Amino acid sequence: MIREVDVADTHDLRRLVLREGRTDADVDYDVDGSADSFHLAALDADGSVIGVATWAPCPTEHRPGARAWRLRGMAVHPDAQGGGVGSALLDAAVERLRGQGVEVLWADGRDAALPFYERHGWSVEGEGFLAANDVPHHVVVLDLRPTGP
Repeated sequence: MIREVDVADTHDLRRLVLREGRTDADVDYDVDGSADSFHLAALDADGSVIGVATWAPCPTEHRPGARAWRLRGMAVHPDAQGGGVGSALLDAAVERLRGQGVEVLWADGRDAALPFYERHGWSVEGEGFLAANDVPHHVVVLDLRPTGP
């Protein structure tokens, strides 16, 4: 089940998956408190959070002028990875944001996750870079509107 949650409900999983379980790790993002942002969680049958993703309006240089939203802090519990949790989180956000007229979604995707994004129709854009945690990343983009003539 996918539902919207408070940002605090994303922190434990962000620390576990994105910061190697470090309890002292800062997992707050600048967009977390924005009135327009929303946080999705995937819940297992017991109601435990097994996946999270945060979405916020944010332009991207890869689609200048497009109405764009950024994905931040997507994390799936290691025991649930490969079971469709990440796909369900993406699908829920795409449906919601497409319905609001959003034209493009984008994220700084870990290189290890690029095949996941590509399977879901996202394109890898530009040169790779090291994020603040020294993990290789690329920008990934999903066009929600048709491109071309």
